[in-house]
Amino acid sequence: MKITMIGCPFKTSYGYYAESLKAAIEKKTGGSIEWVASNCGCGDPAATNHLFEIPCAKYFEQAHVHNYAYAPGNMAWTHWLRARASHATYASRSRKYAKLSDGAELVHFQQILNAYGFSVVYHWLNRPATAARVVTVHELDAYQLEFPSKSVIYNQADAVHVHCEEMKRQLIDRNVRPENIHVVPLGANVPESLGDAPREGIVFYGGHHLMSGKGIPTLFEAQAILKQRLGPNAPMLKIHGHYTERSPEDAKPLAEKLGIADRIEWLPQLSTDQTAELYRSSRVCVLPYTGSFAGLPAATAAANGLPVVATRKAGIPDHLGDAGIWIEEGNATQLADRVMELLGDAALWQRTSERLRKRAREFLSMDVIAEQTLGVYQNALKHRAG
Repeated sequence: MKITMIGCPFKTSYGYYAESLKAAIEKKTGGSIEWVASNCGCGDPAATNHLFEIPCAKYFEQAHVHNYAYAPGNMAWTHWLRARASHATYASRSRKYAKLSDGAELVHFQQILNAYGFSVVYHWLNRPATAARVVTVHELDAYQLEFPSKSVIYNQADAVHVHCEEMKRQLIDRNVRPENIHVVPLGANVPESLGDAPREGIVFYGGHHLMSGKGIPTLFEAQAILKQRLGPNAPMLKIHGHYTERSPEDAKPLAEKLGIADRIEWLPQLSTDQTAELYRSSRVCVLPYTGSFAGLPAATAAANGLPVVATRKAGIPDHLGDAGIWIEEGNATQLADRVMELLGDAALWQRTSERLRKRAREFLSMDVIAEQTLGVYQNALKHRAG
């Protein structure tokens, strides 16, 4: 089967996921997957500096017009003009993606934002196609949140792939056919051995938009509680992501206000291997998310035996099952309490670590994810044939 993927090729969380999935499917099938990509306009240093996660022969550059100003009713003429220009460039990208995918039996589109966002998918699905089409919806973007009725375009796809039940419910609420939506979690490479490196500190993943849906106020308040209780022995909070190459300006004032700036380590953007090493050398992962999506850090933590204290949001329960340590959304005291329990109880820490590793091997390894994704592909091919 000739497969083409369309998605972010850079060293971001999306690029890492796509590269891992591509490699796992190729290993399982013995075939090769073609990659089609373009510049995306996200502003991430990896994208602007063309740091590729995936070698991409079919890559093109195109001017990008940002537009997050969609609103019903009266719209300023500049916003209207920007919206029209944005749609025009997205329609053009969809045509180029389709042309570069010509000849494939199945095309898998990774929907994220900007040049890989909903508007491009909308134009792409409106085009005639002979290949089966699969869309992975990583997140809903501003345009489809503003105009939810337009999401029915997903019914033009032969299969829609999401990483959690929460996203499936959101699509069903937008009148996407339930039988066409397949839930496959975001996996991780599970190492054979964790090694014997000492573990210390708390790790937190901030993704691309650090202050959006990640629970930063709760996290920082919990860190302040830990500092008050433990003094100089309070663990360091290690924050990583691909938001910027320096510590985010909007988070620094809050850390200063709470008196925890000296207990935060802002890490540079990390490679896949560096991220796994970070998780193997940390004592606790905290994910007090209120929205967004946390499948990547949850799966990475499970694969590397790192206990996770988290909310039941952002797809985390789909990835951790009964192996997570759960807190209420916005409850900083509870977050601090659960972290202290893990820091102070070696037996609890070990049991939790072992449960997570078992979960990762059975449900989150890339071999398992590849098998499930191939099942989605088979459903898409049957749908197209029918």
